[in-house]
Amino acid sequence: MPTIHVPYGIKGRLDFEISDQNLVLDTDISFPGEIENLNQAIMMTLEQPVSGPSFSTRLKKANKVVILMDNFARLTPAHKILPPILDEIKRTGKSVEILVASGNLREMTETELSRKFGETIMSSGIPIYQSKPRETWDFKFVGVTSYGTPISIHRRLLDADLSLAVTMTQATLWGFGGGGSMVLPGVGSFETIEWNHRLMTCPTCSVGYEPPLNRMREDIEEACRLSGLDMSLLAIFNPKMEAIALTAGETIAAHRASLAKYKEHYAIDLNKIPGGLLDVAIAGSFPEDRFFAHSCWPIANLNYFVRDGGTIILATPAPGGLAHYSYAKDYMPPTQEAIRRLYEDVFYGKQALWHACLWMPIIEVLARKNCIVVTEPERVSDFETVQIPAVDSLKKAYDMVSAKYGPGMRVGNFPYGKWVVPTEMPAKA
Repeated sequence: MPTIHVPYGIKGRLDFEISDQNLVLDTDISFPGEIENLNQAIMMTLEQPVSGPSFSTRLKKANKVVILMDNFARLTPAHKILPPILDEIKRTGKSVEILVASGNLREMTETELSRKFGETIMSSGIPIYQSKPRETWDFKFVGVTSYGTPISIHRRLLDADLSLAVTMTQATLWGFGGGGSMVLPGVGSFETIEWNHRLMTCPTCSVGYEPPLNRMREDIEEACRLSGLDMSLLAIFNPKMEAIALTAGETIAAHRASLAKYKEHYAIDLNKIPGGLLDVAIAGSFPEDRFFAHSCWPIANLNYFVRDGGTIILATPAPGGLAHYSYAKDYMPPTQEAIRRLYEDVFYGKQALWHACLWMPIIEVLARKNCIVVTEPERVSDFETVQIPAVDSLKKAYDMVSAKYGPGMRVGNFPYGKWVVPTEMPAKA
């Protein structure tokens, strides 16, 4: 029998045997290793943008440079990507500062900053600021999008002569991350973020969708243009968080080009699944998925691969607990009435959109599909509070679905389910 390998957060990996009869799809493919001469590749990418002037051309005309960097919720290793860029800025004698694009998440701790940026950058004297969306004096109104979202952007971005966003391209619950997301929600004010996030309730403002179907992303891209962000550097990583592709240029064009590269590794053709949609999908979690609010994302991705009434098995130790997902407890089980109450609570401000977006897409999937979480014994009770079945071994979860679906059960293995998308998205969710 074949053995599947399921990443299990900080705990490593779970190995499990499944019969050939049941395992109809295994997406555990080999990935390229890290780009050789990464520093050189980074600078070459910045000098050969897919759109707009090169970084050196822009740098010649600038005095003050600001680099937008994603926060603890994104895995981009700033300590590996930023050094050659900072060295080039220093060589030309220009001033530089780093602005962490926090969105509406909390500030990073000193430990998190050190882990993200590394000792060399932390001790370099380069100022590192964090966007705090509720400190309204740090933001300036720059206009309104065609969707009616008022855009207020952090002044450090607006005051720079040259702005560069550095981040990763990945699937998210709201489409794809990277690019314009570094502006909105990254360095938007609280009001701007909430106005934009109202669009998340559109069925096609979800994982895998791009403009024009994804209205939320269109709004983000308009905000990006209003902000004047000059260019972006986007990286794609293998599951070991080694950079395997780089793209740079004017942000919207660079993001589109980076998405095409991303899909070469993480897009799966639904038509190639033998027999159609699956009864069961098994997914793992990344070491950095400390909270279930981040490790739960594969449920939304695998929605496309599992039939209604099917089950998603998600292996995550979730050492930090549920985090924002704990708010979902008031809407479980996700009946039609519970979903109605959720929308009502959002309207009356009982639930803020910026954090509802971290769990609302998940419970909408759970209204049609089942989930079993494989976690640590001490975490099982956490999942009882949100009415998601949880067990402490993959075997127990597999026995449960085997009893439910019988010997003809069709299973797919998606070790990196958080990042997979279909090659073609349906016109409607």
